[in-house]
Amino acid sequence: MMITVDSEPDREAKLAEIVAKIRQILVGDDPQGIVETVTPEPPQPVLTGISVGRAHRLTLLANHVFGDEDNACIWLTEPQERFGGKSLMQLAENPAVADHIEEALRRIHEEQIFKD
Repeated sequence: MMITVDSEPDREAKLAEIVAKIRQILVGDDPQGIVETVTPEPPQPVLTGISVGRAHRLTLLANHVFGDEDNACIWLTEPQERFGGKSLMQLAENPAVADHIEEALRRIHEEQIFKD
């Protein structure tokens, strides 16, 4: 069995592709074609209204998708202009939105499994 190590540019390209897929699933549009019309809100605490169990599940799923804990954490907690200046964890305070985020992460993870 040969093990290959991705170069940093390869990892960044894969990361960008994963983020684009997640955005497309969550928003339903092509990320390059979206024009931002939402005014960003000031950053808020990340885990104010999300359960510990839900946060743990989202973190584990993101770790599987990104293959890197640091990148997964950044993706989950950094405010995104496209989401009105909120992070995905903040959006996940709404249980219905959290379900959509989990489903998107599961779909992407399944795609990765079947590609390998």
